[in-house]
Amino acid sequence: MNLLCNPVGAFLPPKQEAFEAQFRKELQSRHGVEFNRLYTITNMPISRYLEFLLESGNYEQYMERLANAFNPAAAAGVMCRYTISVSWDGALYDCDFNQMLDLPVDHGAPAHIRDFDPVQLNHRQITTRNHCYGCTAGSGSSCGGSVAS
Repeated sequence: MNLLCNPVGAFLPPKQEAFEAQFRKELQSRHGVEFNRLYTITNMPISRYLEFLLESGNYEQYMERLANAFNPAAAAGVMCRYTISVSWDGALYDCDFNQMLDLPVDHGAPAHIRDFDPVQLNHRQITTRNHCYGCTAGSGSSCGGSVAS
């Protein structure tokens, strides 16, 4: 069993390794629960979470927190650099978040699975927006948790 944890509120997740050790200790002692890994992920400023940030007046502060926590080591490990997201209709996206926002692969790279070209896709310019700060802040964030120590 793997656990996934993202912070409640407009905060960055804690360091994954330390948080995993704390969770492991507490879940074992309180409930006898053991697990394989704990992954921490950043709340992305999109969809319902974006609505929450805007309604609560936290959007500007959260975006500033993400931008100020930019980590080049995390940026080097983000999944859009080595993964393609494919929608049900074959459209290609740089990541799941871009797919949710309907931001397809762009800048001359193949935009559909029928035109798949690994060379072109490996050298594509990744479509970015403000939500990308979420993956590059602090220890970074991906489906596999943090991307940098």
